[in-house]
Amino acid sequence: MKIHLVTHTHWDREWYRTYEEFRIFFVDLMDKLLDHLDEFDDYRYFLLDGQTVLLEDYLEIHPHQSSRLRNYIQSGKIIIGPMYTQPDEYIPSAESLTRNFLIGGLLCEDYGKKMLIGYFPDSFGQASQIPQVLNGFGIDRAVFLARFMR
Repeated sequence: MKIHLVTHTHWDREWYRTYEEFRIFFVDLMDKLLDHLDEFDDYRYFLLDGQTVLLEDYLEIHPHQSSRLRNYIQSGKIIIGPMYTQPDEYIPSAESLTRNFLIGGLLCEDYGKKMLIGYFPDSFGQASQIPQVLNGFGIDRAVFLARFMR
């Protein structure tokens, strides 16, 4: 049997705290992650929650870390994209989902590498057209969390 352990964030930019409160935690996490990657060459990878907006959030605080971050993304040690933000699948239109992937993809191109897996860790339901949207962006795999309520 194979077990895959994927270290990752599941990052809500605002939820039960303000955006700025969460950003303090996130910047600290990214600082520690970059230091960890520097120290441990055999650390394989870290999944940055399928969102590229987190790169902007971090670099607004630490713009001097841009090349360091870019190097780890290009080497595959930090996995980004394919979306700009995690979508709420209950309320988006096809247009908003498409733009989310377009913007996320453009940022991934800027950094040189995009995860080719649709990543939906907070899916309280699935929009019926998600497979078609993913296919339109060359993505033929998806990971999502199914929640069952009684």
